[in-house]
Amino acid sequence: MDNYEQLKADNKWLKKRNEWLEQANCDLNKEIEAAYERIHQLTIKIEELF
Repeated sequence: MDNYEQLKADNKWLKKRNEWLEQANCDLNKEIEAAYERIHQLTIKIEELF
């Protein structure tokens, strides 16, 4: 495989890796937002107790 073909193969792999990482990042952001909301709701409940 010459350098050009190797670069094309590497680029294809990197594009797929980037897509996977973007999806993982999106999923993590959703989990963080949900956790923040749970913390917010718990904070409200704690404040109501005092």
